[in-house]
Amino acid sequence: MDKIRLGPRARFARILTSIAAEQGRWLTRAILALSLLGVCQPQWADGLSEKQIKAAYLYNFAKFVEWPADMLSPNAEILLCIVGNNALDGALDGLNGRNVGEHPLRVEQKNYADLSVAGCHLLYIGDSEQAHFLVILTALGNAPTLTLSDIDDFAEKGGGIGLLFRDNKVVFEVNLESIRKAGLHLPSQLLNIASYVYGR
Repeated sequence: MDKIRLGPRARFARILTSIAAEQGRWLTRAILALSLLGVCQPQWADGLSEKQIKAAYLYNFAKFVEWPADMLSPNAEILLCIVGNNALDGALDGLNGRNVGEHPLRVEQKNYADLSVAGCHLLYIGDSEQAHFLVILTALGNAPTLTLSDIDDFAEKGGGIGLLFRDNKVVFEVNLESIRKAGLHLPSQLLNIASYVYGR
């Protein structure tokens, strides 16, 4: 019998489904909602808010991004920093204490004014920081930090990954140049399902 070749979406769906098998709460359903990444998202995401789905996307990005070895040693914690008031309606706080592979995930609130975000592995900039996000990105420079936000033009203006709500589903854009300058790596399977990749 001939083997059936899976496309990028189907392969990524299989990966996400295997991850979902390890989870136990609302995130399980959220990850399964991502498995088709827009094809049937509203049906799969029944009962989940847009903010919860965006938080699940972030959790999955944490599983797939590769940091430089000197930035993330084995079993070290991954620090998710949040800048902004009530970012994603608090959905990101639910990720605190979860495991990302062998790494525990710690969530910490930051203030954009102190700019002490260089030690963050992930930095989520809430939409309340629309007026400040370029200052934050500039302060980070080429630090090995994956930046994410649901600000509309985030990826286009130099952020790493922008989470958007379009046509009744959550999609994401990637700024590949920013990712590379930060010394990070995202797998091609993930890039292939992004709604747009800047700098490709």
